[in-house]
Amino acid sequence: MLPKAFLSPAAASQLVLNGQANMGDIAPHMEYTIDTAWQLKAQDFIGQSAVATRPLPSSAPDFGYTPAKIWLKLPVINNTASSSAWLFFVHANFLQAASIDKISPDGTITTLLSLTPDSPFSARPVDYPQLVVPFDLEPGEAATLIVSYYSQGSSRLSMSIETPDSFSRQTSISQAKSYAFYGMMLVMLALVTVALIVLRQAVFAAFGGYLLSMLVYVSHSDGVAFQYIWPEFPRFNSIASVVAGSSVMVFGGLFAMSILQTARFHPVMHRVLIGVIGSVLLINAVLIPTDTQLLKRLLVFMISICTLTYLLSGLVAARTRFREVRFYVLAWMVLLIPVSLFTARFAFGFELQFLTLYDTIRIGLVFEALLMGLAIFDRYNFQRQSAMEESLAQAQKNLSLSQRLGVLEDQYQQVTTKAQAREESVKDTIHDLRQPMQALRLSLRQMFDPAADKSNDAGHVESALAYMERLVAGRLAEEADVQAAANNDLSTHQQLSTEPGVHDVLRGIADMFTAEAAAKGLALKLVLAAPDAQVAAYPLMRVVANLTSNAIKYTKAGRIIIALRRSGPRHFIEVHDTGPGLSGAAFEQALKRNQRLDRDIDAATGSGLGLSVVTEIAAANHWEVTSCNARTTGASIRITL
Repeated sequence: MLPKAFLSPAAASQLVLNGQANMGDIAPHMEYTIDTAWQLKAQDFIGQSAVATRPLPSSAPDFGYTPAKIWLKLPVINNTASSSAWLFFVHANFLQAASIDKISPDGTITTLLSLTPDSPFSARPVDYPQLVVPFDLEPGEAATLIVSYYSQGSSRLSMSIETPDSFSRQTSISQAKSYAFYGMMLVMLALVTVALIVLRQAVFAAFGGYLLSMLVYVSHSDGVAFQYIWPEFPRFNSIASVVAGSSVMVFGGLFAMSILQTARFHPVMHRVLIGVIGSVLLINAVLIPTDTQLLKRLLVFMISICTLTYLLSGLVAARTRFREVRFYVLAWMVLLIPVSLFTARFAFGFELQFLTLYDTIRIGLVFEALLMGLAIFDRYNFQRQSAMEESLAQAQKNLSLSQRLGVLEDQYQQVTTKAQAREESVKDTIHDLRQPMQALRLSLRQMFDPAADKSNDAGHVESALAYMERLVAGRLAEEADVQAAANNDLSTHQQLSTEPGVHDVLRGIADMFTAEAAAKGLALKLVLAAPDAQVAAYPLMRVVANLTSNAIKYTKAGRIIIALRRSGPRHFIEVHDTGPGLSGAAFEQALKRNQRLDRDIDAATGSGLGLSVVTEIAAANHWEVTSCNARTTGASIRITL
């Protein structure tokens, strides 16, 4: 028999077993001690010099994220008349180190469980996803259960003592829940896989990765993964929650970017999502080799941060595209509930009393998966309808543009015919119109060519056409001596309700010449580094069009830049190229009418009118034309407004 000092405290705090005992029944009788040095053994809890223990500070063992080993002491006595078989049920799928010993009143120690970080699943005494340890306790018999454990994650544990009947009932209920959850998730995965193979859209790949990661995470949390998928790899099982949980967050972000098309519609939110995904990957890369426990602790918070971010991205998209993203937003709202409970449990020790955490997660995931499926279907259906509407609208716009081009061609012929009867006016008119018209033809041919790049869409061509129509109308009005023709009622497309600003003029020029520059292998870039301003649009268009046409004509390789800058009250428009250069005496000679530089005669055809037309128009509008003489290569011509 043990000394009275050992028996009395145990007897005073014994858990009386009349049947099943849950955590609420166990906690008032359980005491603990923290073993920071990892040196205690079960026999240290016996005798006069037994290790001092204290009552649990809460309704369950919960000591945060600690590297220490936790020791729990639970005195029990069997108060039943016939039950002798019991099961100590630890509601955890895996612990890095765990042992359970039974100390009899005579001091005999019986080891019920002893698991190390290298113990495979087969080392467990009961083939069950979570830790179940059988022990014998005859009617009227008393004993003390000593539980020690260490977890790389949260130290919070829930446990119970079960009879064979109560454990059988729990097993049946748990299996039914698992079959329902895993069945629905596998069906969803199969449907997503088929959709990915048939439709080949990235959104299905991202959603499939998200579903698979979530399925692996839940199966690991249940213990099913360790039982059936990797039973011989306990060290991987210890970080499987990190791998699966991080994959859930990463694929969730990729799915958000894909279904919301954030790169196209919400670039700021797109960068935020990339930042969140990058943070998850960075935390893993830094802490997996150094501090897995800290990593798990941080990921508990990152799950909530990611969920809130993905929900926020949906709300941002819903401001302008609610019908397209409504199910996506609702899905993340549903998932926010179990995710918040998850963080509250592992970060702050909050525990639901009427529903287990993982039951909540399963329910939330099933509803979320269904809603996400509806979100994908809704988006796909919306895109299909939008594509049909856009195709019809595009066809109508193309027809309208073709008709307008035909009108422009007729007007161009009129201007050309009338210009033949005039001397310098003839040359100026044809020179002003030839290159822009060629640029428009190239743009429209590219638009109707199925194999061509459609990045410069019909909207850009329409902008260029509007300016060309004004230019043609203005020239015809000059020839007919119609006063203030630009303010008269022209055709619907020809009449501009207001004078366009500098930005619109420069965009129109860039649109007109993009195709011609591309045909020569040149990049044409527009840089608007100054705010918009009102300007005499028609003269400015003629000036910049001539400069851009010359730049393309005499540049063999490289790029053309049309730039707008401001200094004080003045705006500067500059046309830069990577051609042979134009400054000093060469620039002064090029300004003369009908004068061409010797070096340019064989390089390209021309009339020698371009820069002279520019200087004449600039002078009439009190603008200044200069060359940037500091350039060592290429030409840079500046118009000071």
